[in-house]
Amino acid sequence: MWLLIGIVALSLVDLTLTTMYLTSVGMTEGNPIAAWLLSKTNSLWVLALYKGVTVATCVSLLFYMRNNRQGELAAWCSMLIMTALSIWWNQYALYQPSFPPSDDQIVMVQDEAHSIISPQRRRHAPTLIQ
Repeated sequence: MWLLIGIVALSLVDLTLTTMYLTSVGMTEGNPIAAWLLSKTNSLWVLALYKGVTVATCVSLLFYMRNNRQGELAAWCSMLIMTALSIWWNQYALYQPSFPPSDDQIVMVQDEAHSIISPQRRRHAPTLIQ
């Protein structure tokens, strides 16, 4: 159970860091499905929903298999993968300022041209720049 909690916690940290970098300096998304979702929907909510569904599915399967040797091995492997991803994020954060911008870098920004004016307040629709 502690492994599953750790997997969920590290997945939330991954989503938080992805969102933070996408809305500030930009980044190249390594997950091709997530990159495709971002390019087609221009929405961080869709990315969060995708991440939530995939993590919930995986953790549910691991919970169901928790009493089997294969289930525990899979939980340990998943935790190892999420730990490696956390180390990757640490390295990315350290060296990101020195990276040159790449051709497939994604930055979610607020664009004045796409603003929607409502009577209550002015809202800006997020746009995707690649």
